[in-house]
Amino acid sequence: MAQKLEMKTLAQKYHEFGSPAARILIGGKEVRLREGVYLERAEVVSGVGRDPDMAVLAYKVSRIKTGCVSALEGVLKLGEKVEVKAGYGDTLTRVFLGYLHEAEVSVRQAEYAEYTLICLDVKGLMKKNNSFLASGEKRTSQIMEGILKTAAYGFLIEKRHVDSLPEAFNRDCVILGDTHYDWLCGLAEYLDYEFFCRMGELFFRRAGKDAAVVLELTGDQGLLSVRAAATMDGQYGSVQVGGYNRRDERVSGAENWKTVKGPFLDKMEQRLRGFDKVIWDMGLETAAQASFRAKAVLGRIARQCSRMEALSIGIPEIMPGTCAEIKVEGMASLSGRVYMEEVRHLLDAKGYRTVFKGSRV
Repeated sequence: MAQKLEMKTLAQKYHEFGSPAARILIGGKEVRLREGVYLERAEVVSGVGRDPDMAVLAYKVSRIKTGCVSALEGVLKLGEKVEVKAGYGDTLTRVFLGYLHEAEVSVRQAEYAEYTLICLDVKGLMKKNNSFLASGEKRTSQIMEGILKTAAYGFLIEKRHVDSLPEAFNRDCVILGDTHYDWLCGLAEYLDYEFFCRMGELFFRRAGKDAAVVLELTGDQGLLSVRAAATMDGQYGSVQVGGYNRRDERVSGAENWKTVKGPFLDKMEQRLRGFDKVIWDMGLETAAQASFRAKAVLGRIARQCSRMEALSIGIPEIMPGTCAEIKVEGMASLSGRVYMEEVRHLLDAKGYRTVFKGSRV
């Protein structure tokens, strides 16, 4: 049963959304703001896609006031854990957990130095493992479990949510030359799973399945703008997958168009009938694998058919992998439930805003 979050409840939690605030911890130590040390901008970009989640932190630090430069530079160590919290007043919620990937300092004015910090989540570390080898004596699930337990990632993974693999794909396999992350992403694409890490929680699960949290947004309660788009571009009525396995046996599978929610789509199923996407895949061994592959490809295609994007006041609870219920009075085309695939939290001189986009569900 989905948990519903109402803006009334969040408004009470965040003191009616007054006094936007951010808190940054590096290596467990808070970067304390004071006279001469200013956080100019904090931006967090996260998603369920392949790219690492990113936090960009911009500081302005006085070179004249004693101790300001050393107060910031004393905690800046590459590879150190970084946590970003956002909210209002003294009520803050985590919106990012990662590590310090890059630090840049420059001087443009005689009095101030400018610092830009680039922080990535655990996916940034996983992409660095580029000599991954597997002998073919372990099942896919064993290899995946070994990767997820790699000690180098442990300080950034607090919880794991891992769905079991379909038996058709849980077989001995041979792997050469992939990074840990590329291999896991490739496996997820075959199965129509998602592989992402959300603020310390790692997910490997069926794509778009989680509606554990549904946030209700309306025009008079935090919603600033909405955009919706529907397209036939790239859509097919069916996907067919075929190939020959190592025993030279023909394997094949197919998946037909499923109904997609959203405006303007009443004729889609009828119009797409007869338009097939055919994939030749020599890496498959069984018909069950071919069917999973066809279902995965059509699932990703269908999710691109009807999209929504919205701008709201800053809400830390908006995060990738959850849902929002959007209601625009008198406009069904701009209302509906969206599965949030990309989220951007931005705090700067204009306040705190959140932008999210994803597919209708």
